Amino acid sequence: MARFITNNSDHAGRAPGTLIFVGDRKVDQPALEALEFDADTAHVIKEIGVDQMIKVRDSKHISWLDITGLHDTSLIKTAGEVFGLHLLIQEDILNTGQRPKCEEYDNCIFLVLKMLRMDKSTGHINAEQLSLVVGQNYLLSFQEEHEDVFDAVRDRLLRPTTKIRQRKSDYLAYALMDAVVDKYILIIEQFGDKIEQLEQELISSAKPSHLEKIYNYKREINFLRKTVRPVRELVMEYKSAESDLIEERTLSYIKDLEDHIMHATEAIETYQVMLNDQLNLYQSMVNNRLNDILRVLTIFSVVFIPLTFLAGIYGMNFEYLPELKYRYGYPIFWIVLVGITAIMLSYFKRKRWL
Repeated sequence: MARFITNNSDHAGRAPGTLIFVGDRKVDQPALEALEFDADTAHVIKEIGVDQMIKVRDSKHISWLDITGLHDTSLIKTAGEVFGLHLLIQEDILNTGQRPKCEEYDNCIFLVLKMLRMDKSTGHINAEQLSLVVGQNYLLSFQEEHEDVFDAVRDRLLRPTTKIRQRKSDYLAYALMDAVVDKYILIIEQFGDKIEQLEQELISSAKPSHLEKIYNYKREINFLRKTVRPVRELVMEYKSAESDLIEERTLSYIKDLEDHIMHATEAIETYQVMLNDQLNLYQSMVNNRLNDILRVLTIFSVVFIPLTFLAGIYGMNFEYLPELKYRYGYPIFWIVLVGITAIMLSYFKRKRWL
């Protein structure tokens, strides 16, 4: 599937709210896991069915229900019915090509963003859609794959002395987004190291392989920019939401998250400029090398043109060529050739063409 735009042909002409999975199936079977917590207790619930969903919804604790695998539209529909999710929310969850956004509904806040990971074998960045639904006493997360960046958040929830145990679902949503943004920054730093290393290699010696690297890095940086930049708008909208679901004490943390995502977007823009500069540097170095080659060839041509002219004259088969019968004609001829060469090279050197 294309990385910059998703094929929505199955959705064409259908009514809004039609539940169709758009994307690549990344797991064999969907999985559900819940984590309930408050200031005193925290426990994990696995192998959740419809009955357990209802218990999670009605629990007096703060509940985090994590659903992995979006290809099962009936599962998403069931979760939507249990938690009273608008059909448009369910449709957006199933469409993995969504642009990061924040939307307010009567009973919840809906958030969509991307989780990123770098493929170490290819160096490419892979994206997975993450959808969050912030409710009164619950948070729903919808992922495409089992692998995520939330292990540290889970660990904090299971420890009794952490701040997150004292907060509600709005703070939990902030904590999950913060983990995603931290991963953004880590990937950007890794790419930054590669880009800076490439600059040193270019300065030493520009090679065709460097041009391929530049274009590969530009493609990945453009993908990063497309993925990360809209998250800043999402965080700003989440911070300014008028919903009662967001507590006043959470706003300062969301503001800090906004600073982090701004730092990430500025770093991406900086590396974009660096890659453009490196492309210009590569082209300049190649052009300079070509100019050096042409200059040497031109000097050789200019030097040998008069020598070729003289050799052509004395190579003609005329009987009455005066110098042919002169005893010292041959050495004089070479003295003239060497003299002309020396004079021209001396002139080029004085003009700093050599």
